[in-house]
Amino acid sequence: AYVGRTGTLTPVAHMRPTKVAGSTVSRATLHNLDEVRRKDIRIGDHVVLQKAGDVIPEVVRSLPERRTGTEREFEMPGACPVCHAEVVRDEGEVRHRCSNPFCPAQVIQGLGHFVGRGGMDIEGAGYVVLDQLLTRGLVKTPADFYRLTLDDVLGLERYAQKSAENLLASIERALVRPLARFLYALGIRHVGEQTAIDLADWIAAEW
Repeated sequence: AYVGRTGTLTPVAHMRPTKVAGSTVSRATLHNLDEVRRKDIRIGDHVVLQKAGDVIPEVVRSLPERRTGTEREFEMPGACPVCHAEVVRDEGEVRHRCSNPFCPAQVIQGLGHFVGRGGMDIEGAGYVVLDQLLTRGLVKTPADFYRLTLDDVLGLERYAQKSAENLLASIERALVRPLARFLYALGIRHVGEQTAIDLADWIAAEW
């Protein structure tokens, strides 16, 4: 299962590489446990694949007629595969989630959301850079990006003077993003792009 920025565990199907719509696919999302049960997909199954919107690999259904009897039902893990905290399912919710808000998977995904396009759009702050910043203790929260110095960035692998200056310049430009972009970038649960715009408009009207 894949752990996202909100802690949600998403079942992922791992398959022998196969061609689908012109590209090789070896993994596909299964969304949630209810979806797995609804489609009766088991470990070891043969499945039918398609690309949802011609982009995202999706398991359409299983092929029960090809089962040998060795297939097993998938169960959500009781512990987070990343930090080993308890996995919980809130009443009335479809999702299973890691109960640890400081889970490394949630932290790096959350920071990736913050710096990504649609958020603060900090160019050059990809996964490899984020991983180094976290590992070295230079960034723990979104605010820490704005405390980075040239020496901090020069200490990262593959960063020379010019590339370090470019990253810091991109962070500097991110200080003047619209309020709606900032609210969305924070990754608050249930606050998507439109809700962030509505909140920003409400704040502007109140102030």
